Amino acid sequence: MSLLVFLFCFSLFLGVNTKPYEADAPSCGYDACPEADPSALNVHIVPHSHDDVGWLKTLDQYYFQDVQNVISSVIVALKLNPERRFVQVETAFFKLWWSRQNDIIKEAVQNLVNNGQLEFINGAWSMNDEAAVHYQSTIDQFTLGLRYIEDNLGRCARPKVGWQIDPFGHSREQASISAQLGFDSMFFARLDYRDKNRRMDDKTMDLLWRGSANLGNNADIFTSVLYQHYSAPGGFCFDIVCNDEVIIDDEEDPDYNLEKRVGEFADQMRDRAEHYPTNNILVTMGDDFRYEAAMTTYMNLDLLIKGFDLFEQTYNDKRIKVFYSTPSCYTKAVNDYVNSNNYNLELKTDDFFPYADGTNTYWTGYFTSRATSKHFERQGNNLLQVSKQLAANAQGSYDNEQINTLKEAVGVMQHHDAITGTEKQHVANNYYLRLSRGMQSAADAAGQVLSNLITGDDTNLEFDSCLLANVSACTQTESDTFTVAVYNPLSRTQTAIVTLPVFDQQNYQIRDPDDNDVPYQLDASLTDFSYVENARTSQTTLQFAAKDLPPLGFKVYRFSAADKQPKSNPLLKKTPNLSVGYEETSFEISEQTGLLESITMNGVTLQVTQDFQYYTSQNSSGAYIFVPVETDPSRVAGGPITTTLVSGDVSQGVLQEFGSWARQFIKVYNDDKSYIEFDWIVGPLDISDGVGKEVVSKFSTPLETNGQFYTDSNGREVLQRTRNSRPDYDYTDEQPVAGNYYPVTSKIVIEDDDVEFAVLTDRSQGGSSINDGEVELMVHRACQHDDGRGVGENLNEQEFGDGIRVRGKHFLVLGPKGGNGDKSIAAVERDVAQRKLLSPWTFVTKQVDNLNNLQFSGLKNSLPDNVQILTLEPWSENTLLFRLEHVLENGEDDNLSQEVTVDVSDLFTLFSITELKETTLGANMLLEENVRLSWPGSSTTDDQVEKRDVDDLTVTLQPMQIRTFLATVSYN
Repeated sequence: MSLLVFLFCFSLFLGVNTKPYEADAPSCGYDACPEADPSALNVHIVPHSHDDVGWLKTLDQYYFQDVQNVISSVIVALKLNPERRFVQVETAFFKLWWSRQNDIIKEAVQNLVNNGQLEFINGAWSMNDEAAVHYQSTIDQFTLGLRYIEDNLGRCARPKVGWQIDPFGHSREQASISAQLGFDSMFFARLDYRDKNRRMDDKTMDLLWRGSANLGNNADIFTSVLYQHYSAPGGFCFDIVCNDEVIIDDEEDPDYNLEKRVGEFADQMRDRAEHYPTNNILVTMGDDFRYEAAMTTYMNLDLLIKGFDLFEQTYNDKRIKVFYSTPSCYTKAVNDYVNSNNYNLELKTDDFFPYADGTNTYWTGYFTSRATSKHFERQGNNLLQVSKQLAANAQGSYDNEQINTLKEAVGVMQHHDAITGTEKQHVANNYYLRLSRGMQSAADAAGQVLSNLITGDDTNLEFDSCLLANVSACTQTESDTFTVAVYNPLSRTQTAIVTLPVFDQQNYQIRDPDDNDVPYQLDASLTDFSYVENARTSQTTLQFAAKDLPPLGFKVYRFSAADKQPKSNPLLKKTPNLSVGYEETSFEISEQTGLLESITMNGVTLQVTQDFQYYTSQNSSGAYIFVPVETDPSRVAGGPITTTLVSGDVSQGVLQEFGSWARQFIKVYNDDKSYIEFDWIVGPLDISDGVGKEVVSKFSTPLETNGQFYTDSNGREVLQRTRNSRPDYDYTDEQPVAGNYYPVTSKIVIEDDDVEFAVLTDRSQGGSSINDGEVELMVHRACQHDDGRGVGENLNEQEFGDGIRVRGKHFLVLGPKGGNGDKSIAAVERDVAQRKLLSPWTFVTKQVDNLNNLQFSGLKNSLPDNVQILTLEPWSENTLLFRLEHVLENGEDDNLSQEVTVDVSDLFTLFSITELKETTLGANMLLEENVRLSWPGSSTTDDQVEKRDVDDLTVTLQPMQIRTFLATVSYN
């Protein structure tokens, strides 16, 4: 491969084709597309390479061993023939390559972009998963990638295509995001085999997808399902890793085969044309890490295209025209056809989950695989938003690269073999290393800004973020005195429960910013974390309520030792029958079983049981696939469980012990009774019997749910699910458990006519309602076998010499659907979900001096409950990236599900917004520059959006709307 790079550089040095085709080349975008023939069957040949940012190798291993050769080799090939095309997808890899090129090569690449030969599609940092990702992280990683492309290659490189060809099922929210990014189309390969068969029979492999039930036609996007995964047609892979018959066009050669190969290819194209609705078909020419020696493929494709010019092939009396193309050019050709023929594509309004590639093989295990990784990513996103908000208040006095390190690490984590947990273990370790380094870097940057705000000068208070607090370790709280700053990233005031490991079980005096004593509570740690290596772990956890934290602001709490006498531990007694909590929110524990028995909340008392159970795995269960042996799971505990009352000034609850596999605190907090918290730890899973285990937390109620339940789409809109049913195809229920599992990013809900019952999660998990009135969430899994989908390892994570333990939280919300007199229960759920996604971030330092400013609010006033600042971050000098979102859907709340207008002219404390330039969701182009294709049956329009007055500092939001701005600011 080094020879190809040398030849490329040598050709540039000689001045060969360094600025080709500029005089008569078409402009970029759709204008650069080859002309489709309305009277022919148009075969769009799309050369591509699918480059995972980690899977069987790490990101760096893939880049240095494969991807750098792919890009360099392709550039050489494109330079030699102006008809050739290629699409570049993952920006994380492109940045690694681009940063190593000289100006001559960069200019050559720019020319290829400008004439449409090299097209950027998707453009995100990675090709993200669509089940386990949260919409905030998806938007961020698209913003990161699109900006890099825009900054380095300009307008002609702006992607217009969503290229999600490898994720394992597809979410409606991804379609909505893609439309809001300004994309005209989405392409993917994986959908349920029955759905694909039906679509092939009905010629609906091209469709129109409505990505939102709230945004209407504005979220419509043309969607195309690839015919044969994303590989080259059978027999026509010409890459150096393939052994298919090459094309020989020398008629004197005894192996001459051009006419034969043209006929074979034409036969395949005739078959494909039977399954698509227009006179256009797209043919992917590529696969994983192809084109390392690009000329081998391009020379054969050149001959194939030449052959169709020499030997006319027909389909239904139409000439078959074969030419190099791109997904965007295919989109334009289909758009021209449906508009000229007034043809309505099939409209899709739900999603493409779950995905099965055959009988009994549902890809629903990865909804939970590597559960600790999924939570780690959520922590990374939480800190990233905090860091960006603090940096926005710093007026440039921060290191942008420190935060960019975390942006890129979180972007990589969205990859469909990262957050999914479907990578090899050494790759997972590399992801964790990247994320931990990124978090430490961003925490250092945020800590410095926070120090400046607190001290009023450049003093560094050396804040630590206590990233190991979940295993009861924090170096900064080992001393008798320390300082805690609690930062609230929400756009409204909130009260939060702060939990810290402490040592020596001494009494503390905690003083708030007004010098008042703060009540606190000492609990035993959920379990003994002494197995954790290289960390001093505590047996005691301190919790206190940080009340009325200001929006985008903080409060500082000062800790000191009150005396050396141990404070009494609130683990009071083992008791057979417990009623725990407060008048508004409480629960009861069964005397016979030790399990949860009933819940009272928001004026409703409901019988609710909760237990940890497990499915045993068939041999085909693995990182991707979930195949339980039985339909009824077994209990983790063999009999009644032990319960211990936990009560103090901050919370009331019980500690439940389910045996060696699981322990759990169930708690109600005195200062936040909007939910009941289930703080659990599960593992190590016992698979010494040779059988995999997949553990669920199951809630059972008497609600009559008639096979209906609801799950969120990437943390945003909620979709109705019907057990053993699909809206688009005839469903067979040979796998009644795995086939009814769906991704749960933030919540799962059941209801009857009057009562709504929801369980909210702190990470993405698989979940379902297998029986009426039940909710189950898979929290941990360990499998004995690889499931044969490519990763080549069984899923059995080890940590500290044993099976991994998973710690997490569920938040239960119950009430009448109409609400608690203030909000609907759906609105309460939205509030809790937001507060858990963007939890107040706790910074701790041993320093106690120079604390001059003990509280700060980034906003002069809280925003309304239905509005959140989704993004606030530095963009350029005196410019911030600023997103506002409406957080409720239509109809979720009588008062809050309404249009709302926010005046941002005098909103912020340290700066004022003077201009707002509205952009597309990814912030890579002004909104008035975004012209999308129109489709019959949709009101999406190709008319330009009316230019917004930059001096208009009011923003009006409809339910579920996100609006993105580049805000010019003046610092006070």
